[in-house]
Amino acid sequence: MRAYHTGVVVCLVIMLLCANSSARAGNFEREWVHASVTSAVIYWQLGEISSSANSYVEFGTTEKLGKSVERTHEPRQAQLHRLTGLAPATVYYYRMVVLDSKSGQEETSGQRQFTTTDYQDVVRFPSGLTDRPPYVLNSPNTRYVLGRDIRCDATAIEITAENVSLDLDGHTVLFGDNTNEVAYGVLVSQRTGRTVVANGHIVQGRKSGESSAAIASLKIPQPIEIYGISTDVHLKCALPIDLSSGPPAKIHHNHIYSRVTELESRHQPGNTLLLVGGDPIYLRISNVHIHDNLLTEGCHRGIHLREVVPTVGSDPKVEVDHNDIRHHQQYVNGYAIIPSAGADVHHNRITSTGRAIHLNESGIRVHDNYINTRGHMHLSDMPARFRPYWHRKIELHGIKLEGRRVKNCKVYNNFVHIEQYPPVDSAGQGSTADKINNGVYVRSVATALSGSRLVDVSRDWETSRWRGYFVKYSANLPPARIDSNDAATLFGNFSSAEPGEYSIYMPWSHVPPSPLNIACYDPNAMNEVYGNRFEAITHYSKTRHGSYGDSGEWASSIQMVGMNRGPAEPGKYSVYVHDNQFYSNDLFINSYTNVDMAVRIEDNEFTLLKKPHLTRRDNRLRNLGTTLEDAVRAGNNRFRE
Repeated sequence: MRAYHTGVVVCLVIMLLCANSSARAGNFEREWVHASVTSAVIYWQLGEISSSANSYVEFGTTEKLGKSVERTHEPRQAQLHRLTGLAPATVYYYRMVVLDSKSGQEETSGQRQFTTTDYQDVVRFPSGLTDRPPYVLNSPNTRYVLGRDIRCDATAIEITAENVSLDLDGHTVLFGDNTNEVAYGVLVSQRTGRTVVANGHIVQGRKSGESSAAIASLKIPQPIEIYGISTDVHLKCALPIDLSSGPPAKIHHNHIYSRVTELESRHQPGNTLLLVGGDPIYLRISNVHIHDNLLTEGCHRGIHLREVVPTVGSDPKVEVDHNDIRHHQQYVNGYAIIPSAGADVHHNRITSTGRAIHLNESGIRVHDNYINTRGHMHLSDMPARFRPYWHRKIELHGIKLEGRRVKNCKVYNNFVHIEQYPPVDSAGQGSTADKINNGVYVRSVATALSGSRLVDVSRDWETSRWRGYFVKYSANLPPARIDSNDAATLFGNFSSAEPGEYSIYMPWSHVPPSPLNIACYDPNAMNEVYGNRFEAITHYSKTRHGSYGDSGEWASSIQMVGMNRGPAEPGKYSVYVHDNQFYSNDLFINSYTNVDMAVRIEDNEFTLLKKPHLTRRDNRLRNLGTTLEDAVRAGNNRFRE
């Protein structure tokens, strides 16, 4: 985290105090190992949720070790490594190494060991099944082990029997390489029993239909466990994990990665790294646990528990915890986590570019999370599925409570820090794997170039997909703005140059931060926010408040939207905000309209920051209306200005 003011240092101490014993000091916490026949997966987290580092693993058949895996390329709090080419039924020694990304200093764990297995009662495939995919796993109560990498034109593996355990043994499954149909890496379609999918790399190929997925369970709400999986999907609307049937699920110790940049609609279903639920036939479920995963990139949402409703009369548990989320929100309405009713969301690290946590159901607990995000202008299809998309500048939310169904929720012990930066233009430099930092979406080679068009016959773009983006097409010439495009051509004003490497990118224009965003439309919702630290900083010295879609240059530690639905019943309130710490160098509380609802803001501390600079304001409470502003000033709140 970049420390622009002294308050950030203090917040790290607070986060250490509020973290539970599983995240104590030390760089080798929450260790987990899964060993297969010729491979293994090793996972751990850095002890401080605010920390990040690179890492690698050394291993060998003796205590001298002698081998190592490739170092990670991006600093993260969670670390996951896959060891391949191992011998069956063999003891392996290993140690974990954390590498400080700035100083280069290494810290090494003590030596550990694991033993690879040598399953006896298994079906090994593809040699043990049909000669061509999809490989159908249809023997109940059976463990299947993949024996080599496989490449498939369409769906690769389908599970049709109950109680199947699939171990990919560290191999790569490439699916959807040449088909117009929707394709899956692993499709679970059994109607009874439990399924396990473990330990492998699932990659989308060159061509498959929209909404293809690396792992999918559709309309079959049976228990599933997924662990040790890494994904790489990239075509339009593709999902790494699509559990639309909403089965009881345990999803843990995976690296869920997506390079998708195109979706059909930013409304439902949107596009998600990990989707659980959504089919209206199978809404009443319980027991979903998503923990210790890395979620990276994508273009819209991270974890979405959609229409997940606990079974009546059961003891449900929906829990999302200890995930390291660094997703990339390119479209409006994207969040890192959208929990279901009754969910417990805790100890997640969110360093995404985009909104963090969206509460729009009842009974949700959000606590002990670390949120440090950045936001930029997004694409919006207004109305739904309208083309082409329009760029909109809409404020960045840390934790948002929204709608009439968000009731009896508790938000506590979280740290939320958001900054608005001046525009940043990478000029098309950098890797497409790091859109968060450089905004580069395509890097390829042009086949033709003229004064008005750049042609790349290897492409199949949606019409006007890149309108408003920029293209860097020559090292010695400035980038050109893209006016429109067809399937293989970018139209714009190009100078004379030879066709060569080009990149399509977006200069970042950052949006205002609102770490706590309140839009609770039920006057009697009884939501509670306490014990948190919210920080909102703008790097603009001259502020401007625009309308929705062009919200301007400002920062507010609390932002209210649509809180004009009338008073509450006696003794009730829409939201009770108390005993929090709020920091801002601009506004403390802001609203688009005067507030006439029962909003209790009491016993909080508001601190005005002077770094990177102090904005000019006559009043740090803006547009609340006289009634609420008077109540805030009389509510035992402490203002340190």
